[in-house]
Amino acid sequence: MSAKFANILNDETFKVVVCAPGNESLVAGILNILLPEKKIRKLTFLDREQHGLAISDKNSTFDLYCTEENGDEFIVEMQGARQAHFADRMICYSTFPIRMQLEQKLRDREEALKRGEEPPAMNYKLLPIYVVSLLNFRLEHGSEEALEEPDGLVSRYEIRNRRNGELITDALNFVFLELGRLKVNGSEPHKCRTAIERLAWSLKYMHVVDERPEVFEDDVLKQLYRSSEFANLSVEQQFEYEEKMFNWLDVNGIKEYAREEGLAEGRAEGREIGLSEGRAEGASARTNEIARNLKADGLSPALVSKYTGLTPEQVQAL
Repeated sequence: MSAKFANILNDETFKVVVCAPGNESLVAGILNILLPEKKIRKLTFLDREQHGLAISDKNSTFDLYCTEENGDEFIVEMQGARQAHFADRMICYSTFPIRMQLEQKLRDREEALKRGEEPPAMNYKLLPIYVVSLLNFRLEHGSEEALEEPDGLVSRYEIRNRRNGELITDALNFVFLELGRLKVNGSEPHKCRTAIERLAWSLKYMHVVDERPEVFEDDVLKQLYRSSEFANLSVEQQFEYEEKMFNWLDVNGIKEYAREEGLAEGRAEGREIGLSEGRAEGASARTNEIARNLKADGLSPALVSKYTGLTPEQVQAL
């Protein structure tokens, strides 16, 4: 490996490096930067497979699931590439801890009854759930007012009345750190003014630098660089990281090939039939062909959909 620090801009490598056991304080520090009002003291990583529902081919549907000692729950997700219906996907993620909280209430009642005790009252009170997304792109907002000052990198959403802004519940909270909005380029870390900008810069550029910028003195960033340095990864983590990176490079190669081949075939067909829509039709035909080949090679329909841009229904119909 020629790089000193790992590239954690895709979900698989993010899980290997950042979500590793022992990094609870690192994740707590990142969340405290994004949610300064929370003052998170101690996090516990939870089993991501407990929800028992898979909406993709991944072993878990989100990158990190953890709880704070006061019971607040956090889902942390790294997303390197723009994805259709991303906000809806985050809402789907929030349903897992909601269901688990209610299931725990039922288990507590059953255990109390088994012991012959008065069962706790059943209610729908939920502890706050935070879905935190680290995005290497920009979300589309109606206006720049959706972004929080002074950084303009974070947008947050809650369930509020549309007329007077009244908060109906604190149970659901969505936080998006949009790395694609960072105005400081990779050669000018000294221009980062705030902790959020320094965090965003590190997530985006850490894998292409040789050292942590001297001006980045935040304790959590020191820990992030230390945890992401290849020399500090276990042998198992290094092997797993390399495997995930090779898979990621293969997938991006497939996507780029599909894009280039589709556009080339579309242009050719457009010239032949003299219609402007020829490019789109050619691209679609080539994408379908590649999707069929990926299916034939054993990739799941969910992966084929993810890597070609076709809907799951379109993939199933091929």
